[in-house]
Amino acid sequence: MLCQGNKVPLQALENPRPASELPPDAAPALDGRDVPQFDPVEWLIAQESSDRVMLMNKLAVPDDDGQGDVREYEYIVISTNSMASEPGKPVWAVVEASTCSPTLDLGDIRAGAVTLDPSLPPAPESDRLALLVTEFDCNSGQSAEGRIEVIKLAETESTVEIVIGVRASGAQVASCQGNPATPFTVDLERPLGHRAILNAAVMPSRQITASVR
Repeated sequence: MLCQGNKVPLQALENPRPASELPPDAAPALDGRDVPQFDPVEWLIAQESSDRVMLMNKLAVPDDDGQGDVREYEYIVISTNSMASEPGKPVWAVVEASTCSPTLDLGDIRAGAVTLDPSLPPAPESDRLALLVTEFDCNSGQSAEGRIEVIKLAETESTVEIVIGVRASGAQVASCQGNPATPFTVDLERPLGHRAILNAAVMPSRQITASVR
């Protein structure tokens, strides 16, 4: 899984270990520079080594931007490879802190934010889904048209599970002011009926709802 580009083993999420169980060579990270006060029993270990620790904590209320980017965890990365360190004098310090939802690692393709297109709501008798896909990677505010792919489409009696990915544009230079939602249509094997539409690129799978514009 990926959390803002940081690799997180699936095992760390399915069988979480609290930060209080960090081994002796990594435990000093909890007292590192700029590390906030928190209960180490409540935060899980996402990465651990003698020079880098990543901890995650599930938010009581997910951070939802209304455009399909729903973040369920806060995380912090603490490392000795920091600005605070000097040659021969490693110092544990916070090097990254943000929020994320764990997503599948799709290699060269990255999962995008997915919502239903509110102008074309799904109908039970339709075998097509009108989606809006927003690319997370920096792309100078340009559309992702032509680069969106269905990585997985699994239909059951009660659900339609979808994994949508966006290929990188390949631009050598790109600014990061945010990207527009790109319309994308998914063809189903049979009419939707009353099945739930799930984004299976995130863990756990989450129902896809209409965007809030």
